[in-house]
Amino acid sequence: MFTAYHFIWLAVSFILIAAAIVLLIKYKPDMRRVLTWACIGAVLSELTRAFSLMHLIPSADGTITIPFLELHNLPFHLCSVQVLLIFYSRFAKESKLRTAILAFMYPTCAAGAFIALFIPIIFTDDIHVSQAFTHPIAYQYFLYHSMLVILGVYIAVSKQVDIQRKHCFTTIGILFFMAFISIYLNSWMAMPTYRNGEVVSVDYTPNFFFTYKPPVPFEFTEIWQWYIYFMILVAVVCIFALVFYMPFFKKKGKEQ
Repeated sequence: MFTAYHFIWLAVSFILIAAAIVLLIKYKPDMRRVLTWACIGAVLSELTRAFSLMHLIPSADGTITIPFLELHNLPFHLCSVQVLLIFYSRFAKESKLRTAILAFMYPTCAAGAFIALFIPIIFTDDIHVSQAFTHPIAYQYFLYHSMLVILGVYIAVSKQVDIQRKHCFTTIGILFFMAFISIYLNSWMAMPTYRNGEVVSVDYTPNFFFTYKPPVPFEFTEIWQWYIYFMILVAVVCIFALVFYMPFFKKKGKEQ
């Protein structure tokens, strides 16, 4: 993170985002057409991610090898969930639910994916930062998240989605629900060690929605530290939502 390779990818991403937003604002394509291209990008992204991260693992007895995709690569992070929302928004009929989903995608794509560009969690022991321009997952990560930023910004600036201040609260509610579910997912997919029927250690757990721990090296030593961390996450979500929906609060006030 924040190596020369990372800064190059950030520069490439920012140029692509700026150029795409300028073109979209200039030509004002229909939202469904933009979502069609987003569907194509999402499919290519998921195929690249799945096939480039798949590797063979020997069985316990060593007789066979099994294709395996590690748990933390499953599509349960916020940006990965956007794939389903993109497809729903593209093919669903006009409704209050579709509008609410697009309103939800506005800040979570624009802000969430933008922040993800600064925290490339793809670089691990298996994929070193030196592979930033040789491994397919690097292209997938930065191009996919750049696409999400573009889509999130265009949802707001296109004025084709009737975003209202009530969507601020629905977005916060959806995020809280997803985050709470992620706690169960992280525990369910963990690999604990039991002794006399009690868990004595956990060898591995995914970190969907970063509700297990921050995306930076940090370890909790007391449960109250995790409670404080989770409360900070809640506060950050609320602040970001209020900031992003504030223009629509003012818009509603002027109309009244």
